[in-house]
Amino acid sequence: MLVMGLVLFAVGSAVAAAAPVMAMLVAGRAIQGAAAAVTVPNALVLLTRVAETQAARDRALGAWNACGGLAGATGLLVGGLTTSAVSWRAIFWGNLAVATVLIAVLLRLVERDRPNRAASAFDLRSVMLQVVSVGAIVAAANTAARAWALPAALVLVGVLATVWLVVHERRTTSPLVPVGLWRPPFVAGLIGSFGVTATTSSLVVVGTLYLQQAEGFSPAAAGLLILPFSISVVIAAGLAGRLMPLVGARRVVTLGFLLIGGGAIMAFVWSTTEALLIGLTLAGLGNGAGAVAAYELGTAVPVEEQGSAAGLLNTAAQVGTATMVAVTISVAGRGDVIDYRAGWLTVALTAVAVSIGARTVSSTSRSGSPHRGSRSC
Repeated sequence: MLVMGLVLFAVGSAVAAAAPVMAMLVAGRAIQGAAAAVTVPNALVLLTRVAETQAARDRALGAWNACGGLAGATGLLVGGLTTSAVSWRAIFWGNLAVATVLIAVLLRLVERDRPNRAASAFDLRSVMLQVVSVGAIVAAANTAARAWALPAALVLVGVLATVWLVVHERRTTSPLVPVGLWRPPFVAGLIGSFGVTATTSSLVVVGTLYLQQAEGFSPAAAGLLILPFSISVVIAAGLAGRLMPLVGARRVVTLGFLLIGGGAIMAFVWSTTEALLIGLTLAGLGNGAGAVAAYELGTAVPVEEQGSAAGLLNTAAQVGTATMVAVTISVAGRGDVIDYRAGWLTVALTAVAVSIGARTVSSTSRSGSPHRGSRSC
């Protein structure tokens, strides 16, 4: 599946690189998005399976998220330099070389796993309901600034599709998600994964707009000023893998959201370039720590459920970015003027709400453990 996803990514890159019109460029990017949805969960599953101890698993998750942060930092920089020096098309052609190298390395170094022949096929109706549910909710967030009727109708469609999906999943013999997966630790990880990207993506977007529109920085300079955020993600992700065995993933998640909320509050209170840069650095540390801990909670499941868990965690992260960036911009937008402080306050409040939600769910698991233990005795 990972190799198939990389091949699909190469195809999408080729379509985008050769695109003569905008519609084909968008189609190429859509193919790349589908490829990412295949590659990311399967790469994570392969990674966690080779970790033989809990400590090794924590370090692997730390390295995983550190690589993601490093990719974000270098991708923006290399992409900007390539576009300026050559062409934006060169970025997509370069993806072909990267995908080829990765496929060759995978086939040579990664042991081939055997599929579970006993696994049942997925239910197509569940797939369609999930697409409609997520699509409607994301669309509602992106139309929040318009007349209330459209986003309200989209929210209603999303809610109805979600309810229908849940009912259907409980009845079908081939559910997309195993029923046993919905344990409190996994749900807490899902909430954390959603919240980390929802808050930090919104903070970075509003911060970038502030640097360009309010402070007059060029797009390239604004991109460079965002680098401390990405570097902080790398540092914190590496440290979180070693911190979790000492204090637990639940506390690291809370620490992550405290840092993100603190960074947003700093930008809200002082509203200067210096305060924003410090706030972005804090948020980067929170992103690195929170994401590692959320994935630790969400992937601590039996081997046969790790694929579903990784896929849902990735979906939650993508939905977090897609919905909250749109909502934050809608809250901060005032016609052609953006109230940056309102955007930063929205990020801070979201961080608090998500942190409380994740702690409440994980506390349910902890409080239930003694009861289960006493009953088994």
